[in-house]
Amino acid sequence: MIHRIGSSVNTFGLLSTFSISMFVLIMMFAFDHSNLNAFAQNQSLPFSDIYSDQVLGKINDKDHLAEMNFSKPVDVYSKDGVLKTTLVADYKIGKVDNKTTTAMVYNGSLVGPAFHVYPGDRVEIDLVNNLRESTNLHFHGLHVSPGNTSDNIFLDVQPGKTLHYILDIPKDHEPGTNWYHSHLHMLSYGQVSGGLSGLFIIEGLEELLPEPLQNITHQTIAIKDFPFDNLWVTTHDLSNTMSGHESLTVNGEVNPTINITSGETQLWRLANIGSENEYIIKLPGNTFHVIAEDGSPVWEVWNNDSLFFPSGKRFDVLVTANGSGFLPLGVPPNPFTAPYDSHVATVNIQGNQTNEKPADILPTSLIPRSDLSNATIAEHRVLNFSSNDRDYIYKINNKTFDVNRTDFKPKLGTVEEWKLVNLDKISSGNIHPFHIHINDFQVMSVNGQPYNAHGLQDTVMIPTEGDVVIRIPFDDFVGKSVFHCHLMFHGDFGMMGIFEVVK
Repeated sequence: MIHRIGSSVNTFGLLSTFSISMFVLIMMFAFDHSNLNAFAQNQSLPFSDIYSDQVLGKINDKDHLAEMNFSKPVDVYSKDGVLKTTLVADYKIGKVDNKTTTAMVYNGSLVGPAFHVYPGDRVEIDLVNNLRESTNLHFHGLHVSPGNTSDNIFLDVQPGKTLHYILDIPKDHEPGTNWYHSHLHMLSYGQVSGGLSGLFIIEGLEELLPEPLQNITHQTIAIKDFPFDNLWVTTHDLSNTMSGHESLTVNGEVNPTINITSGETQLWRLANIGSENEYIIKLPGNTFHVIAEDGSPVWEVWNNDSLFFPSGKRFDVLVTANGSGFLPLGVPPNPFTAPYDSHVATVNIQGNQTNEKPADILPTSLIPRSDLSNATIAEHRVLNFSSNDRDYIYKINNKTFDVNRTDFKPKLGTVEEWKLVNLDKISSGNIHPFHIHINDFQVMSVNGQPYNAHGLQDTVMIPTEGDVVIRIPFDDFVGKSVFHCHLMFHGDFGMMGIFEVVK
């Protein structure tokens, strides 16, 4: 949570580290692995092993090509306590920012369907794999079973196969914004970069707000970079078109418009559902009132004029529009990625400022405080994160991921304290976003300084040459799952471990 680690990482330092990180990524991928250019340049395509002759014929037919495009993302709601749906993972051709590209998509959309369920619901999803490689699903932020066909990232849905996922959402599950994406080891980076992700919202957050705010307008802002390098998406080789990223999208669109009336308060669900890139989001002249972080309502609402989003990060915020006219919801200019980071979206503040005083009705807390400061600690662990960018080797405690090795065995019903140490130099830009499945945690300190947690979370950034101490309650579910760096390239290339909760 660098946006709240003022004593450890100031805004300038964060921007500098972000710039260095993007520079390293760009330089790492800029070399030429192929003479093939992107699909939009209408040259020879490495897609013959993906598309049928019929589809390839349409690709070469400009009239048919003009008709191709991605579907609009849809919302799918549970009914009578059950959400039943089908997700089809496939390749599709369409346009992003008026540039033709190919993508891996769920149900034909750059952003998969947004699922809306309530605590206590059952979710049944048929994942149909029409890709030419294996895939699976992870439900990022959900506190559900890691076993069977629930949030089990060890499952392998092979090409041409269908798997029936069943998730039972606990009746006491916290409301908030979560997401889902592919998580098959060594393939998750390319698949999520190619488009395989979508939102998963546990409804009920607005019921925790003061009554005047319970029926306000909601805005869903799912952020991801696209198009990713097409050659990587289709062959897992890098082309000479890689430029870090090309287009920053919201809900599958480039620079959409968000409408709000001056003085109006709205609930915005902000989520970074991309594979690796980080963003600092701000709206000039306005303040974000954070009411949930990583799908968990806060016990203390906090305010900031900017928010930091590593891969996987979510914030639910209240925004009361100040001023009028068109404002950029954006990212501070970055010399290595401009102009792509100049806008996330455009906010259209309509009308004149009202006499309403929203500060009088904004909440100060959503749930009772459940601080782990005085918890009995069953185990103390240290996790050292280290990178070898030259050889693409990324380790935790000097080990790369091994599906046959269980690294830790926490006991059900206990709390553990983990010290997360980033051994990488500041010059590397490797500020690792740590994520653990199934269980949320509380941040206790950053670089040795006490951290004022406002609630629980599931993703936290570990500063270069720094450390973060967290406390994790292992409640409700036994079984195996993983923890990892959410720069998904790092996770695929070793920076991941397995824990098994035992009785």
